[in-house]
Amino acid sequence: MDFIEEILRVQKPQAKLVDSLAERYSAIAFKFGYLEAQSPCWLFFIRKDGQTAAFELQFGNVSEFKSSLKRLNESGANLCFFITSSLAHTMRLEEVKGLLLRNFEIKNQKFVLIDIESGRHIKVNFEWERFEKDLGLPPLLPEPKKPIFREGRRKKIYGRRGMHKQQD
Repeated sequence: MDFIEEILRVQKPQAKLVDSLAERYSAIAFKFGYLEAQSPCWLFFIRKDGQTAAFELQFGNVSEFKSSLKRLNESGANLCFFITSSLAHTMRLEEVKGLLLRNFEIKNQKFVLIDIESGRHIKVNFEWERFEKDLGLPPLLPEPKKPIFREGRRKKIYGRRGMHKQQD
């Protein structure tokens, strides 16, 4: 199982939400060989052999969402996790994705937007991996064995222009 899938499997803790989430995410990161580093991100920032990941947790209003996305963008991390809750009733994940794509140049950064309540997630800027995965698939429609249209007429049509035609 890869790092992103393991992060997505984390369930919402019953108590001490921020501390428990930070503890679980850092345990998964340590399991995959990441070490904590200093960064402007609120939750934490990790790095491993040229790969970096940043975590941000936000339940506030739209301007706070935007500032959290800005911190993730400015961190320069290859992989950014933005965790929110649908109980906050501020923005849905699709709206957060729109806010991200409208206001920031994400270039090669990959974002994973996670709703901790429902377990839903949206991946942003992962199109190239999906394209590479789909590249090896067989074609959707098989090649036809016979031509679809006839190459020539079978029956001769007799008659002149403007007259009633007869087929043999």
